Amino acid sequence: MNRGWIVGIDGCPGGWVAVAQLTEASANGGARALVASRLDDLLARFEGVDLVGIDMPIGLSEGAARDCDRSARARLGARGASVFPAPLRPALLAASHSEASALSRQAGGQGVSAQAWNLFPRVRELDDLLRSRPEWQDRLVEVHPELSFLALNDDVALSASKHRIDGIYRRRALIAEAFGMAAIESAVAQLAGTRAKEDDMLDAFAALWSARRWVNGSGETLPADPPEDACGLPMRIVF
Repeated sequence: MNRGWIVGIDGCPGGWVAVAQLTEASANGGARALVASRLDDLLARFEGVDLVGIDMPIGLSEGAARDCDRSARARLGARGASVFPAPLRPALLAASHSEASALSRQAGGQGVSAQAWNLFPRVRELDDLLRSRPEWQDRLVEVHPELSFLALNDDVALSASKHRIDGIYRRRALIAEAFGMAAIESAVAQLAGTRAKEDDMLDAFAALWSARRWVNGSGETLPADPPEDACGLPMRIVF
């Protein structure tokens, strides 16, 4: 494989946070961490990308809820509430929260929660990138950090939310086991002065871990045989 990067990306205040490693490097090698306000600007800062795992929906249903979201909630149990419903594609055109809910219901779905509506700009940004630049379609996979942490934790969902101190400690310990404490410390130093919080950084590491598994051929998907949306994008979550 050509020298390139495996990247994990999560949303953060003001934009996106990435944690990346060279594809040929071991998991306990060095990590590069950075923040950008726009996704295309973030990706452009890597000279050659082999795969990106991103915590944002890829592949949007026209009407029914996505199977991958339902499966993820079932797999995560008590942590299933962390899986927000992906927007229906017709609702993505909305200019307001109320319009998004109306369009979603017209398409056969449910109303859009305030939390889900807050993600619409990032979902649009990613969807626009994938449809306008198809060369990225094979290099971007949807991940969900809680599924990554479940797999890191011997297939047991974490009991505490990432918004609790014990939840942060457990996630940090799992990332340290996978990448080494030096990688975490390096990422913290590189992200100093940005708006990325520790839980954003840890989620980006989790996304990177799932992307590495996918590149190595040991990753899983929900569902196992994912359908494609009307634009040909797979509706799946990789972990």
